[in-house]
Amino acid sequence: MALNKNKKEKSMFKRTIKLALLPLAISASFAQAADVSKEELKQQLDQIQQRLAELEKEPKTAMAPKAKEETRHSLNFYGTLRPTFGVTSTDDGSNWDVGDALSRIGIATEHKLNNGLTAFAKGEFKVNIQANGDFGEARKAYVGVKGDFGRVAIGKQASTQYNMIADPVDIFNRASTPLAYDHASPFRVNNLVTYRKSFGDFNFSVDGQFDGSDGDSGADLFNTGLEYNGDGLRAAVAYYSRDVALGAEDSAIGFSVSKSFGDLYLAASYQDREITDFVEVSAAGASIYDASGSTLDVVAAYKFNSTYKAKFGVSVFEDGKSGFVSNDFNAYNATLEYHTSPDFYMFAEVQQNDFEWEHNLDSTQFNVGFRYNFDVGFDF
Repeated sequence: MALNKNKKEKSMFKRTIKLALLPLAISASFAQAADVSKEELKQQLDQIQQRLAELEKEPKTAMAPKAKEETRHSLNFYGTLRPTFGVTSTDDGSNWDVGDALSRIGIATEHKLNNGLTAFAKGEFKVNIQANGDFGEARKAYVGVKGDFGRVAIGKQASTQYNMIADPVDIFNRASTPLAYDHASPFRVNNLVTYRKSFGDFNFSVDGQFDGSDGDSGADLFNTGLEYNGDGLRAAVAYYSRDVALGAEDSAIGFSVSKSFGDLYLAASYQDREITDFVEVSAAGASIYDASGSTLDVVAAYKFNSTYKAKFGVSVFEDGKSGFVSNDFNAYNATLEYHTSPDFYMFAEVQQNDFEWEHNLDSTQFNVGFRYNFDVGFDF
């Protein structure tokens, strides 16, 4: 088809030249009949050559390919669905249940602005397969802008403490692993203003939560951290301070390190946590004191081949409280995953939770489940 098209274009080009030259040729013939001078004939010949050069240029310009327009918008529709089925056993008996390991769907978009900046936005919402497949509770909802200066965003987002300290050890198929961070660190925080900036292999981050509804004139949460990510090594330090119930203040400094050795992945994170002016209410009345605790998580993952992967983890949580209000525990996790494709796999997972105080029942939970991921992108 392309060959025939080129032949037609050449044929049309030749016909156009002939038609354009016809008046000049006729004029030249009449000039000869009238016995014109050699100078006039030369002038007419120059006109013919000039017109021929112009006609040769016109088709080339018309046939030149159009310049591709720059992509200025991108839109991604993504999600992960993670139903589970299993049994939880305690001293009180066993309970079979369908669960959900943080299923969600989301939309992420970017728009290149004329001044060299890029605007971005994300909305991510839970799909609670365990609770009638309910949809709608926001996990993330924010808008921001980024450029050479860094990245600024406003809305509900993952905190620095999660991104730098918890994320390296958050590798299991559960809604509450690593367990320690559900009690200690901020995960996703609403009313959050964040700033992120990369300097080579280093990433700097600072967050502030501002919720005016509680009557506090300042920030309700301050969180900052510095991370190194290069040569397969990831290491970070982060600090947060936040207001909690009844005027108490919760703060912690955390450290994390992770490293891949071929098919073996190792990671650990630790937090030293302080709660000042903690209020404890008991039958004898209310008392105020300070509590000092810590969290430690160590995980490992090994990829046997493209199909099978095993994961192991140990969590130690100490909240620094005592008696009935304490939730100190040790947790042990083992997982085997069967990957049929990059977007779908099945897993079997067992976790043992051993609590220090008798008011919390020790438990053993065994789950099997599916995990289906999708991500569809559009550029325009």
